[in-house]
Amino acid sequence: MIHLDCARRVSAISLAAILILSAGSAAARSRAPIPVPTPKPSSDVSDVGAPEAIGEVTITAPTLNIISEDPAPASTTPTIIRSLRHVYCVEFARIRSGIDIFGDAKTWWDHAKGLYARAFDPQPGAVMVFAGTRKMRLGHVAVVKRIVSSREVIVDHANWHRDGNIYLNAPVIDVSANNDWSRVRVFDTPSGQMGSTVYPIKGFVSRTAMN
Repeated sequence: MIHLDCARRVSAISLAAILILSAGSAAARSRAPIPVPTPKPSSDVSDVGAPEAIGEVTITAPTLNIISEDPAPASTTPTIIRSLRHVYCVEFARIRSGIDIFGDAKTWWDHAKGLYARAFDPQPGAVMVFAGTRKMRLGHVAVVKRIVSSREVIVDHANWHRDGNIYLNAPVIDVSANNDWSRVRVFDTPSGQMGSTVYPIKGFVSRTAMN
């Protein structure tokens, strides 16, 4: 079982700048391919289609389309982007979504009140706010890229394994009894399987400002 936190501190260097530096550094030296295992069938996944097969991915030059405001996916393959420094989920979500909220991930839902639209259903571009738990104290945030069905979305997020990496095109499924997106499971890109841990969700924060 994987446990994670979203760290409190935020670097003074912007994520956009780091991604640009990553591109320059990667071009200056060759890098070995990053092996990503091919997905294996998971016995605990039901009624959810398998994502496009994951193959070996060579990350040579992360580009600004990673943090573009356009939620349309350039690819449907779950992908790991390795940055030159540790990227936290909150800073990635701010840039990827355009939602200017600071603080621990679990506080985003409360901080958004009166500033941004809040909902209990996902929509492209919205930030999914994970509640804090005993083993995920600071919560987590992920940006919804697209809707697959009433029970599945694709997200982009960072630091999921407390590794500082960026995870693109990760499926998330709603496992709540009432299909209200209060409980979810998240695709584990390194293993190629849907994760078994169920995470509580506070809701979704969208960029539409409240007057």
